[in-house]
Amino acid sequence: MDVFELQSLRARIVAGIEPLTDESYAERMKIAVPGETPMLGVKVPKLRALAKELAEEIHLTPQQWVQYISTVLVDGSREEVLVGAFILGKQTRELDDFFGERASQWGRELNNWELTDQLSVPIGWWVLEDLSRVGYLEAWAGRGETVWKQRLGIVTTVQLNHHGHSHPAETFRVLRRRMETDDRMLIKALGWAIREVKDQEAVERFLAWWAPRVHKTLLTEATKKLPPESRDRVMALTAG
Repeated sequence: MDVFELQSLRARIVAGIEPLTDESYAERMKIAVPGETPMLGVKVPKLRALAKELAEEIHLTPQQWVQYISTVLVDGSREEVLVGAFILGKQTRELDDFFGERASQWGRELNNWELTDQLSVPIGWWVLEDLSRVGYLEAWAGRGETVWKQRLGIVTTVQLNHHGHSHPAETFRVLRRRMETDDRMLIKALGWAIREVKDQEAVERFLAWWAPRVHKTLLTEATKKLPPESRDRVMALTAG
């Protein structure tokens, strides 16, 4: 898209967002999701409905939606970004490896947990299309320039274990890059990602090795779905 086409697209999307805004919801969201991205105050179900409507009206390629997201991440609102993420969705499966560099750029622009987690979904579909792309997630989790890029690498693994998929080995390859963190946001993300792994024996083996080395809060979060006896064995291995 050229600059004029991109501006026209943004104007159409903003026109769809504006009637849905709620100032009181925006104020609550600013507390729940602190960050620098402006919030107009539209609930996610309404944004999903708008995204579905716009996807039927506006026929763009996945590459063009990636371009749109890359633009609004820099100077757009939360709502503009989420509409793009919801439309892009599974279409990332059609994208080649150059998308990894675009997504890496997204990681540098992110500044809150909500956008990070929502953008992990289309990235996850792209990784599922070729599991060698897990290397991107490893790099982001281990060497990401910001905590949000590190979180992006971590939470994208959630998609590797959803919708009938199960990839514990690839998931643990990514998570081990950041297991010793003390950052609260990353601990939450790691716990969530581990809970989504369906193979509970694999989870227990993974956590048993890490138990003496990691923050106890991470183990508490990660073991919530394990059977009580398995959770007790892991917690007994903690350094404290």
